[in-house]
Amino acid sequence: MVRLGAFFQMAGIPFLFLTITSYSYVGLPWGKSGQASALINVARNLGGSIGISAVQTLLARREQFHQSRLAENFSPSSISYAHTLKVASAYFTQHGTSAVEAQRQAIASIGQTLINQATLLAYIDVFAALALFALALVPTSFLLQRVDLKAPPRRAAPSH
Repeated sequence: MVRLGAFFQMAGIPFLFLTITSYSYVGLPWGKSGQASALINVARNLGGSIGISAVQTLLARREQFHQSRLAENFSPSSISYAHTLKVASAYFTQHGTSAVEAQRQAIASIGQTLINQATLLAYIDVFAALALFALALVPTSFLLQRVDLKAPPRRAAPSH
């Protein structure tokens, strides 16, 4: 099932990169493709670096946000927190841990669960933000110059 999901995630990438690369060379004289290729590679590398940095920053901030929001419900007076602490402590005690150590492990387990849930929610937020960004870029494709595939390729002007 994982391989099938990865297939569907990657299925559109060739269409994306081939289209972007093709449009990058539209209208260029024949001899200028080397310089254009260098500029395209610089733009792709720079865009990738900026994109990764932006996503990492968004992920860290959303994780902190969700962690603080989830931690608001963790107080000794909370009935659900007290019940969860009691059940987790009983679990660790049943597995041969002393009562004091079991309570410490239960608190650590609850804290780790909170961090895991905050991380999951942060990833969901990042994927949603990237989906909205991609959706916002769809109309941009209609602004691209139309390419006449039947037109002969342009040749570079002779140098004197």
